[in-house]
Amino acid sequence: MPLFEPVDGATPIEDASDLIPTHISTRAELNEWEAANILKAARRYLAGKKPPVITVEWLKKVHRAMFDETWRWAGGLRKRNINLGADWHNIQDELKRLADDIKYWDEKNNLNLLERSVRIHHRLVMTHPFIDGNGRHARLIADIFLAAHNEKLPEWPEAGLIERTDVRKRYIQALQSADKRDYIPLEKFTRKLIG
Repeated sequence: MPLFEPVDGATPIEDASDLIPTHISTRAELNEWEAANILKAARRYLAGKKPPVITVEWLKKVHRAMFDETWRWAGGLRKRNINLGADWHNIQDELKRLADDIKYWDEKNNLNLLERSVRIHHRLVMTHPFIDGNGRHARLIADIFLAAHNEKLPEWPEAGLIERTDVRKRYIQALQSADKRDYIPLEKFTRKLIG
C-alpha cells in the first residue's frame, strides 16, 4: 500500500526508505520539499544559454539535481516495472533513442521548437525512466530545451499538475493523445501556458 496518498495517473510511492529528510510524513510536506529541491535545479539549468547536448547521462544528471536533497535514488534509472512507462530493461535504450531523435530533429529542422519540446516532454513521460518525478523532469527538460533556444517558457501550474484538478485531467488527456501520436492537444496545452 502506498505510504503517501496516491494521485491519479502518478507513480505511487510505495517505499519511502530512500527519503533523505526524516521529518516528512505527508504528501503535502513531500511536495513542498521536492519543489524547493527542483527550484534549485531549475535555476541552475535554465540559466544556460547554450543548447545542451542531450544524452542519457545528462538526463540522469538533471534528475539527480532535481531530487538529490530528497531521494537517495535521484538520477538512477528504475530497476523494476511500475504502473506505467517502458519496461525497465529498455529504459536506457529508449532514452538513447530519444537523444538520437533530438539530434535528428535539430539537424533536419523539420519540426519547430515547440513541437520538438512537446515530443521531448511526452517521450520522457512515456518512458518514465525514474522511480518518481518523471512528469516534473520531463517538463524541466522541455523548458531547458526551449530556454536554450531563446524561446518563451510555459508557466506550469505545478500544484494543478500534482493535485487532483481539472488542469491535471486535461494534461493527462493531452499526454494520452500524444501516446497515439496526436501531439496537437499537448502542443495546445503547452502553448496556452506560454501565453
